[in-house]
Amino acid sequence: MAHGLVAIPPTNQSSQPSGSLQSIVSGSLKWTDIADPTVDDTALLGRDYGFHALDLQDCLSGRVTKVEDHGDHVFLLLHFPEENGQGIVTPNRVSMFLGKDYIVTLHSGNLAPLLQMLASCRDSAEKRGSIMKSSTYVAYRIIDALVGGIFTILDDVQDKLDDIESVVFDETKSQAVPINHARHQLAALGRILFPLRLYLPDLAKAQKFSSEDLTIFFSDLNHKVTMSSGTIDEMKELLEIYKDTDFVTSSNRTNNALSVLTILFTLTIPASLLSSIYGMNIPLPGGLTTGPLEFAGPYSSFLVIFVLMLIPALVMVWYFRRAGWF
Repeated sequence: MAHGLVAIPPTNQSSQPSGSLQSIVSGSLKWTDIADPTVDDTALLGRDYGFHALDLQDCLSGRVTKVEDHGDHVFLLLHFPEENGQGIVTPNRVSMFLGKDYIVTLHSGNLAPLLQMLASCRDSAEKRGSIMKSSTYVAYRIIDALVGGIFTILDDVQDKLDDIESVVFDETKSQAVPINHARHQLAALGRILFPLRLYLPDLAKAQKFSSEDLTIFFSDLNHKVTMSSGTIDEMKELLEIYKDTDFVTSSNRTNNALSVLTILFTLTIPASLLSSIYGMNIPLPGGLTTGPLEFAGPYSSFLVIFVLMLIPALVMVWYFRRAGWF
């Protein structure tokens, strides 16, 4: 199989990157990396390595996680969570072709863990020797670094949960917005990790390209992803408790406000009733037709009406207090 993507020096030194394509050679192993691949890039891979057209298409737009064994190479299409500056979690696609003496990686240009590993192998012969033992081991190191990023996102979500917990039991504050944001993050993480957890054990298919037994490394990856999924489930349960607590406290705030408004409205009923009666155009005691009351001065009628309004209100206040309504 031809390895003619870029010119490789005969020594074990790194070649210079050509645009978004870089190649590194260590011993008999060649690592070709393409950031932000294009149709032209995948066409070159199809020409030089004979990769299937459907796999190459998946490298550009594949949404389904898969691990496929094609005999002379293994194709991996994996998705890992990535958090942007606004805290929104989105999937980041990573494609790998593993062969006996080569590994080809394709990904977006902002995949920092992979780019850092690539740079360290390019700049350090010691790093090349420790990482580029086989295509399978390189794939393990890449996946392990990307899985480590999952824990970084989980730590961020945990910090938000701690902030929510510190105020969720305060009945004067609502946490609906941060709770919904955390639920959105956990839902996105769960959608991304589920297929990863399902297909990552199939990485063992690439063991045939490594003389070293990598079973323990594969098991470690599976354990980390499983643990991440378990942590997400625990966070979801905790978040449901916070959501229910926030709903109860918010309902209590609403009920208290409605209770106060209802009591205030009820206390005005006697005044409304008397004002309605004395607003009618009929003769009433102390009205204009019969003449105002003057036993206590010119405002005697007003005082009588005010007392008639006040007494029922005071009686209702006494009853409400006795009934424990406030």
